[in-house]
Amino acid sequence: MIFSVVTAAVFGAVSLYMMVAAKCTVTRRMAWIPLSMAAMELAMCGVLAMGEYPVLTVILMLCRLTVLSCCALSMKRDAAVVRNRRRRREVWRRVAYDMTAELQTASVGRCA
Repeated sequence: MIFSVVTAAVFGAVSLYMMVAAKCTVTRRMAWIPLSMAAMELAMCGVLAMGEYPVLTVILMLCRLTVLSCCALSMKRDAAVVRNRRRRREVWRRVAYDMTAELQTASVGRCA
């Protein structure tokens, strides 16, 4: 029972972190998965005893780890998207600045 509460708290914390820190809508939508798993953990608290059904317990643990690893990968992908977007904006700003500088020097050279 205590383990179910702890896993529900972990899923709740992961979900809250994903909702707050994510920049992409896909990652924010994916944050609902651990939140729903936390709700199910609290709803089914103590129903499945670890010692009585070891095979089901192992399968459930693998499912929990899979969801947590997918959430971690989604957050890494989100950070990479934001980082690439920032790099593209910097390149475009640099290109735009260089183009305006060239246009200004070209127009000044023609007038003189």
